[in-house]
Amino acid sequence: MNIPQNFNENDSEGMIVGAFSIKNEKPIFNGYGLYYNVIGGKNKLNGENRVWIVPEQMVKMKLKPDFFDGDKGVYYFAFKKPAGDYHFNAVTLFENGGLYSRNAGIKIDFPFTVEKGKITYVGEIYLDYRNQNVTQNMLSERDLPKLKGKFQSIDWDKLLR
Repeated sequence: MNIPQNFNENDSEGMIVGAFSIKNEKPIFNGYGLYYNVIGGKNKLNGENRVWIVPEQMVKMKLKPDFFDGDKGVYYFAFKKPAGDYHFNAVTLFENGGLYSRNAGIKIDFPFTVEKGKITYVGEIYLDYRNQNVTQNMLSERDLPKLKGKFQSIDWDKLLR
């Protein structure tokens, strides 16, 4: 997880934090993408506007999350963006079998607002691939203490909206 260490209220952008969770079951894909865009903008999938998870791919594929919560591998993410209204608009799966590669996707629409100089918690985006289901769960009691402990240089109490 790459969380900006120097974020403060004078920052010209806002920061989004959350968790991208994946059900820990086969198949495990080579890559998982969580895409976001400005609401009303082009919903083009763009590598600059994505959270990208790559499982360990040595002998056999396995999730290497920040932690496991039951049967979910939980990966924290953070990014900074200019103020505005955005939404998570797709989850993609990438599979590479050597002689073939394949992409699949699930459209979603989970809106969020970025405020200048503020941190917005967007919850957990949970992918249950087998059931083709993506949900947004607000789990601040689980996530915020872990984030505050891990990134103590950020004044979470002052900046969190």
